[in-house]
Amino acid sequence: MPATANEHPRVPLTRFHNNTGEFLDLATKQPVVLTSHGRERHVIADSEYFRHLEQAARGTIADHMNIEAVASSDMTEADRQAFANARPSDSELANDRWED
Repeated sequence: MPATANEHPRVPLTRFHNNTGEFLDLATKQPVVLTSHGRERHVIADSEYFRHLEQAARGTIADHMNIEAVASSDMTEADRQAFANARPSDSELANDRWED
């Protein structure tokens, strides 16, 4: 059940109940969305993935990832260009898809 870059496997709750071990194993590799009547109800994921999300939600992702903040006045032209090149295009923003 492969997922695209922006999607996670969707599994009906009944199927999850009947194959719990299979989907718990899959959730160690990527989040799995559990559905009921086609609607998302729960997400199961590896505990490290969850902890990473908690860190990000607390606004400490820079600390968690050992990222150092740099004042824009200290950035080189190459730094500025790298940031400009990393911005999503208008099309990517409009489609809510950010391609690598």
